[in-house]
Amino acid sequence: MNLDIYTLFICELYVLGFLSIIMVFAWIGSQYDRVLGFTCLSLVFTLISVFLSSLRSSGLHFLPVAVGNVLVMLAYGGLLNAFRRLCGKPIGIHWLLGALLWALLCCFPVFYYSLPKRVLVLCIACVVYTAALIQLVWLARDMLKATFWPAQLLLWIHLLFHLARLFLDPAIPSAQPGAIGGSSFSVYVILESILFVIGLTFTILAMVNERMQVSLKHASLHDPLTSVWNRRALFNEAGKIAARCRRQNKPYSAILFDLDHFKSINDRYGHHQGDQILIHFCSIVRELIAAEGRFARLGGEEFAAIIPAGAKETRAWCEAIRLAVCASQPNAITYSVSIGFATVTHHQQDFEDLLALADAALYHAKASGRNRTAQHPVTAVLS
Repeated sequence: MNLDIYTLFICELYVLGFLSIIMVFAWIGSQYDRVLGFTCLSLVFTLISVFLSSLRSSGLHFLPVAVGNVLVMLAYGGLLNAFRRLCGKPIGIHWLLGALLWALLCCFPVFYYSLPKRVLVLCIACVVYTAALIQLVWLARDMLKATFWPAQLLLWIHLLFHLARLFLDPAIPSAQPGAIGGSSFSVYVILESILFVIGLTFTILAMVNERMQVSLKHASLHDPLTSVWNRRALFNEAGKIAARCRRQNKPYSAILFDLDHFKSINDRYGHHQGDQILIHFCSIVRELIAAEGRFARLGGEEFAAIIPAGAKETRAWCEAIRLAVCASQPNAITYSVSIGFATVTHHQQDFEDLLALADAALYHAKASGRNRTAQHPVTAVLS
C-alpha cells in the first residue's frame, strides 16, 4: 500500500492542532498543572515545526532546516520538563541542550546542506531524549501503577523506530517536490510521528490523572501535619492485621498514646512549637515501630497503633517509646507521654473493642501520675 505524503502531512497538522487545543483546555482545567503546560508547549512547537517544513516546496531552506528542527528539539525538551515535573524533579537547562546543539551545527555548511548528517544527528537526539523519558517514567513507577507499562511501551517503540531509522533511511533527497521534501523514508517518519503524538498525549493525560488520584488517596489517609496515617487508614489496616493474626493464631495489641499536659506546651511555647512536638513524637514512633505495625494520629495529641505482638513484647515496645520521648528535648522543650494498651484475649475481639480497653488503660496511666505505660488488666492468652 502506497502512503501519500501530502495526505499524511495534512493529517499530521490536523492532529497536532487538535491535540494542542485539547491540551490547552486540559491545562487550564487542571489549574495550570505544569506537566500539562509543558506538554502543551511541546505540541505547539511540533505544530509550528511541521508547518515550517512545508516551506521547502517554496524553495526555502533556513526556516524548515534550522528553525523547524530547533523547534523539534525544544518540543523534546518540553516533554523532558513535563516528565521531570511528573517525577517531582526540578527543571534544569537540559531541555535547551538539543536546540542549542542543532543551532550550533547549522552554522557549519558541511552539516547544514547535508541531509544524511542531519538525519543522523536528529535520530541520535531523538534516541537520547526518549531514553531520558523512559528513565523518568521508571523513577515514577511506584506512583504510576496503571499507566507505567503503556508509557514504557510507547516510548520504547518510539526509541526503537529512530534506532531503526539510522539503518533504514537512505537520507537521499527525494526528487519529487513535496510538502516535506525529505527522503523516501519521510512517509514512515510522518506516520510514526502521528501515532506517537496521539498515544503520548493521551498517556500523559492519564498519567496526570493517576497522579492526582494517588495524591487525593494519600491525603484522605494521612494526617496533614505529621504525615502519619489518620483514623480511617488505621481502622482499615487494623482489620487486615487482626484477620491475619487470627489465621496464624497470633496475638496482637492496640495501643493509645496521649502527650502529657500538651495544652500547657501550646500556651507556653506557642502552637508552632506544639506542632513540632507532635511531629517529633511521630518520628520517634515511626523509627521504633515494626514493619508489620501501623501507627496513626486520632486527633489533637492522641495517637493509636496496632502491632502483631503479645503483652510482654508490646509493653517493652511502649516503654522504649516512652523512654525515648523522655530522653529527647526537641527545641529545648521537655515533654512526656502516657500509654495504654490491650492485647487480644479471644478471637471474637476486634480492633475497635481492643482500642476501648486500651483507652481504659490509658485513663489509668494518666490517673496514676502520667508518663507511664499501663496494660488493661486482662491476661492475654489466646484460646
